[in-house]
Amino acid sequence: MGAMDFILPQAARTQERALTVSEVTEFVRGAVEGEPRLQGVWVRGETSNVRPASTGHLYFTLKDEDSELACVFFGYTRHRKVPLADGTAVLAFGNVSVYARRGSYQLVVSDIIHQGEGELAARFEQLKRKLAVEGLFDPAHKALPPEMPRVVGVVTSPQAAAFTDVVNVLTRRAPYLHVVLFPTAVQGDAAAEQVVHALELADQSRLCEVILLVRGGGSLEDLWCFNDEALARQLYEMKTPVITGIGHEVDFTIADFVADVRAPTPSVAAEMVAPDVRDLRAGLGAIGAALARSALGRIRRVETSFGALQAERLVLRARGELADARAGLNTAARAILRNLQGWTGRQKERMALLAQRLAPRKAQRRVEDRMSDLDRAAASLIAATMRRLEERARRLTLAEAKLGAVDPREALRRGYALLWDEEMEHLITRAAVLAPGQAFTAELRDGLVRGEVKETAPKEEQ
Repeated sequence: MGAMDFILPQAARTQERALTVSEVTEFVRGAVEGEPRLQGVWVRGETSNVRPASTGHLYFTLKDEDSELACVFFGYTRHRKVPLADGTAVLAFGNVSVYARRGSYQLVVSDIIHQGEGELAARFEQLKRKLAVEGLFDPAHKALPPEMPRVVGVVTSPQAAAFTDVVNVLTRRAPYLHVVLFPTAVQGDAAAEQVVHALELADQSRLCEVILLVRGGGSLEDLWCFNDEALARQLYEMKTPVITGIGHEVDFTIADFVADVRAPTPSVAAEMVAPDVRDLRAGLGAIGAALARSALGRIRRVETSFGALQAERLVLRARGELADARAGLNTAARAILRNLQGWTGRQKERMALLAQRLAPRKAQRRVEDRMSDLDRAAASLIAATMRRLEERARRLTLAEAKLGAVDPREALRRGYALLWDEEMEHLITRAAVLAPGQAFTAELRDGLVRGEVKETAPKEEQ
């Protein structure tokens, strides 16, 4: 058997055990990303080849004397706006992973600080714990800023962009506000002392209803003056409410923890003390509309009650006039009867005298006939007069019946009730004007009943 007989089977077995590039990469990735010591680590080094991307990501390399490590910080511009330069000593925090497409490993960074910031961060945490134990962060000590102040104090540098942002927001949203600037440095070794003095001056002046302590974004070193212990104690002693707007949303300082309110940015701090004029106008419009509806409803209720009272007065007046008319009619009827009876008697007496004077029997009979005619005429006149009086009386009775139909209190005699408010000032005619828990008075034929509404329901349409 030749040498060739042994080489071919060995090559075939080697080919069967070969791995693809992807398989090797996945194996390495699993080994790297599964290693706890390579996840959540701080890496110290010097930056080089810093390349910001248009997507907001930041690519750079960390290096020391012997090695280099590729790094990527996804969404860097959303977290920090301070650019990172080459040759900067930093501490980068993140996870080591494998970039499969290139078969290289890299550090996926989630936080980065200048190397000197490590010591500052430790001092920050130490002071934060100390002041928290002393109660300087206690929410019970914090004051609530006024909703619509007239005068706002601003403690910042007049050259700072934060001051321009605050003034722009206040001018746009609340042009009625007065702004008082208490100038101070907001960065550097002397800044903390100046900020303390400016806050003390603003508080003692009693000019402001609320104070804004603001500064734009920056590194931990840039914002370090706001982590001063003396500044924290001054904020705690302030009588005037203080709102801080320091840095960006991710930046926190000791001043933020002590202040009455912390805003994520200077502009938001300004918005907190300046309700938008458009919102105020809309709110006033809504209040005005509600007042108008309330007033209109009250006017309608008063009109209803007034109408009922007026109707009652008219009915009472009409009843009085009808009673006077009936009495006058009765008096007139009795007077007419008396006059007719008197006139008839007088005529009979005259006829009798004439009959005595006239001797002839024929003339006497004519007189007697005339007296009979007179009696019939008188009786007919009296009957006609009585018919007219009875017709007048019938009309009066009909008028009284019609008047009774519109008399609100006539309904009480038929078993109905009048519903009044608790003081019996307004007559209630619609269920919609009542509310649960509202007291009312029901007037019945023989007395009053007082009660309270449990619920109201619209009447079903028939």
